[in-house]
Order: sequence, then C-alpha cells, then structure tokens
Amino acid sequence: MDKGWVPTLLAVVLVMMVAGAIKQSLQYAPATPVSNQYSPQEASVEEGVGKNGADAPKPADEVSEAEEKRALVPGADASEAAKLSIVVGDDVKLETSLEHETATFDGTEYTIEPYGVIFAVRTDMGEPVVEGERIVFSRDLSGEATISYEVMENTSLNEAVIKELQDHEDSFYGEFIETTSKGGLKGKHNQYKDDSVFSGVFFYEFDRHVLRIDYRCPIAAVDPMVRIVNETVDSVKMRI
Repeated sequence: MDKGWVPTLLAVVLVMMVAGAIKQSLQYAPATPVSNQYSPQEASVEEGVGKNGADAPKPADEVSEAEEKRALVPGADASEAAKLSIVVGDDVKLETSLEHETATFDGTEYTIEPYGVIFAVRTDMGEPVVEGERIVFSRDLSGEATISYEVMENTSLNEAVIKELQDHEDSFYGEFIETTSKGGLKGKHNQYKDDSVFSGVFFYEFDRHVLRIDYRCPIAAVDPMVRIVNETVDSVKMRI
C-alpha cells in the first residue's frame, strides 16, 4: 500500500480538530455586552429621552384623549383667522308686492365672506359699510334708515332668538314668527315695540351659523321700508 496517504490523513485530522476547537469556542464564548458599546451615562441619557423626552411615544390613553380634543374643536384657529368681508355681485331686479300692488326695483347682490351667504338689497340703499362685525346700509328716507347684516357663528336659530330676547327684554310686540326665504333658508322674525320708529329683526339659519338682519327707519318712511325689508329677506340664500 502506498504510504503517501498518511501525511495527508494526518493533515485532514488536524484541520478537523482545529475547526472543532474554533466552533466550540464560538458556542461557549460569552456574548459581547451591549453596554460595552456606550458608557452607562449615555445609556441613562437615552433612557431619559425615551421616557420623558419630546420624542417619547405617548401612552395610548393620552393619544386618544388628544385626538378627541382636536376632533371637538377642528376649526378653533380657523374661526379666529376668518375675517368678515362683503363682495359685490351682480345687478338684480327685486320684485315685491304690497297690498296687492307689485313693483320692481333695481338691486345689487352681495356675498358675505368667508361664509358664502348671499343677499340682495335695493341699490338706493347705498354702498355697504363694514362696522366691526356688521355690514350696514343706510339711506335717507325722510330721516335715516338702516339695514344691517351680521353673522352669529356657531349659533342655532333658537339660540339666536333666546339671546335677542335676553338683550331686548320686553321690547317686542309678540312672539317670533317662523319664516322662509325664497332661497329655502328657515328663519324667524319679530317687530320691536317702538312707536317712534319702524324696526325689527330677522334670523336665518345656515351651516351651523345664523344671519341676523336688523332694520330701522322713521315711521314716516314705513311704506317704502316695508318693501325694502321684504325684498332683502326674500333674497337670502347660500352660494351653490
């Protein structure tokens, strides 16, 4: 038998013994501690960030509570940022009937932004003026006559009536009467109890808000003012 295979066999046995020793050392060698990668002080700082820092994840109950609060007031900043303005629209014809007599007058359509509520008023009432939260039209009809428009935010029709009664206690002839504009908006109306002037208020509900229309003129101008008021309240509608 050729004895040249003996050194080869010894070499193979030696390689297997070395490989076995390396494998055993890997199996039983202690794992490198994670703490060796950074100092205990660094670990303490990172734990602090994870628990109390700005980037720490909030508990589920805190997250749900925060989300619920945002859902309850989704437009908290939007209302403060919104600024009332009046946009001049098209010329229109306003037709009213009084005591079976129909008459047509020139009018102008306006849009109250950012709410998208539209109304028209007789052109003879002049140019609109924004006074605080109100849009005011005034015209000399045997003395000063005014119509004002105001948006009462986040208010229902009944809430608007209750507030009016609180602000003007015992100032009305009777109860508020239900009405509807030609644009389909539901409203309520009442007349102030004042023998020296013709005055009253209309409320129209739209999109969680209420449009308040206040009118006033001397008794001497009551006939034309009745027409003007009827024309403008009939015109109230929402932008399509």
